[in-house]
Amino acid sequence: MAESRHPDWEPITAYVADMSYFSGKMEAYLRYKEIPYERRVVNMKVLREEILPATGLMKVPVLRLANGQWLKDTTPMIDWFEGAYPESPVIPRDPVLRFMSKLVEDYADEWCWRAALYWRWQPVESRRLLMRRIGHEVLADFPAPNWLAGWYYGRRQMATYLRGDGLSAETESHVRRQYLDLLDAMSRLLEGQPYLLGSHPTLVDVALFGPMFRHYAQDPTPSRVMEERAPAVYAWVGRLWNARAHRLGKEPILGDFAQPGWEYFLRDIVQSYWPFLLQNARAWAEGRARLNHQAHGVTYRKLKVVHYRVFCLEVLQNEYRGLSDANRKAVDELLRPHGSIELIDGLDSGLVQEHQLPLRPHRTQPSRLQRLKLALVGTPWDMPVKPRKREKA
Repeated sequence: MAESRHPDWEPITAYVADMSYFSGKMEAYLRYKEIPYERRVVNMKVLREEILPATGLMKVPVLRLANGQWLKDTTPMIDWFEGAYPESPVIPRDPVLRFMSKLVEDYADEWCWRAALYWRWQPVESRRLLMRRIGHEVLADFPAPNWLAGWYYGRRQMATYLRGDGLSAETESHVRRQYLDLLDAMSRLLEGQPYLLGSHPTLVDVALFGPMFRHYAQDPTPSRVMEERAPAVYAWVGRLWNARAHRLGKEPILGDFAQPGWEYFLRDIVQSYWPFLLQNARAWAEGRARLNHQAHGVTYRKLKVVHYRVFCLEVLQNEYRGLSDANRKAVDELLRPHGSIELIDGLDSGLVQEHQLPLRPHRTQPSRLQRLKLALVGTPWDMPVKPRKREKA
């Protein structure tokens, strides 16, 4: 075994789930960077007895360092690892490429999620398979037969992340269409280059691997669509999973976001996703629990106001404001064909300290009733946090 580069941290234990959007994203990053880790596939008992007391959440992926410290949330985790393991960076050093990459990452994490959940749970064959798998792999110790536990979990996911996240007769065709549009745009980007930005994997590859790997390339219904409609994307999924930094070696040759394949992403970010982040932040500041959002010519009704997404907007705004005048102008020029990004002054989510890594020790031990509730209804999008007063726009 190779000598540890960071003996206080390695080996790292990665708590993951084989069907998890964000577990696939994080593992692709660790594999490419060749950061030693031991893979631990979780079940409900591990979530309840190990992860929840340490992090306050029943979510994966989370990482435990050899010294007992914990890391959570793929975006700050990748930032942390890029500082701790600077070789073969995936976040471009160029400030414009860095900001645009982080913008695409946030979009992949928070806006592409809905369509990935739709294609997993709406098609009957995918839903039945995932219910069986989850019942046997994740909920084996649930106080119910495996088939019933899996059925309950699937129905809960549909209620929370489909009907509870804006899916309706009005929006369904647009939610469904996003996957096809992503495949077409990514296929254009992969013409003549192995990765989305050029010769080497970068943050945009890792980010879009989240929906493309565990959901679209592995669930039966969307995987057939990918095989037939976008074989270049299907090949990219395997290529990224198998990528190792030492094999590529040489300095990366990267393009920019002016390449025509990025047009779909930039348009959807500027016209749909960024306005959604602004609306969510303002609704949170007003103490509202739900909002309606217009995008793609339809209205997504009663979307949950998510505190974490206020943090996402805060981070992106800080990145943008930290650019030099020349770099900010370059970003604006890339976005200009589709519009511009508005900023909220004085935005403070109150979550920056919570996402400083490694995590501070989590002192609250959940009661048995709280653990049971989390097992039944899932970890909410947000832990209870009192909204702030209305921000100045």
